[in-house]
Amino acid sequence: MYYMDDEDYFEPSEFDEKIEELKNELRESVKKEVKDELEKLREENKKLQGIKEDFESIKKDYERKKAECESAMRNAETKARQARLKELMEQFKVVLWSVKWNFQYKEKCDRCDNDREVKIKLPSGRMTYDDCKCGARKKVYYPDMEILYELSDKYQGIKAWYRATNDKEESDLAMCSCATYAREIVDHNKDFNEIDAEDKTFFTTKEECQEFCDYMNEKEENSGYDYNLAGKLIKAREV
Repeated sequence: MYYMDDEDYFEPSEFDEKIEELKNELRESVKKEVKDELEKLREENKKLQGIKEDFESIKKDYERKKAECESAMRNAETKARQARLKELMEQFKVVLWSVKWNFQYKEKCDRCDNDREVKIKLPSGRMTYDDCKCGARKKVYYPDMEILYELSDKYQGIKAWYRATNDKEESDLAMCSCATYAREIVDHNKDFNEIDAEDKTFFTTKEECQEFCDYMNEKEENSGYDYNLAGKLIKAREV
């Protein structure tokens, strides 16, 4: 058996010491790099966190401004509609007045029938009918209420269509089946002699329409023609 004596023990050489120092330096260097990298990651994480927070803030601000913009657009559209509706309602009245006329007669005599005809006997003995002298008729003009029925923009701009109220007493809301385009609307801006009563002319007020009817009745010289064909007195219209 071999026994190592004192002469066989070797002190660490300078080389070994350098190796150990190098190892220690490497360890320290790696630790420092790891620490630096960790610190760098921490800093980058902080920046990313800040960016994330800024992004969320920017996103919220964008959503808020988007909502404000949409609200402003809705308000603008509403105001535009209201302004347009006001303009239309000022331009196109809900109620207008048109000129209507009926054939009317003077008071019926007692010699004719309900058609104002008299029965006569010809020399041949044959019976026939002839117009009675009281059968003369004339046009009598009167104002008639027209209600706004439809606004249409199909043909070059907004056009208003009106329906006349029905004469039937049982329904104030009854209307005739036909609607008329308001081509001409008079609002104290036209001389009566320039208006054709046979055309469909509308007036903005009942008073002016009545004045025009009075003008036409005077021209027609229909004073006293206050009865219908059967001889019933026609009361002044209340519309």
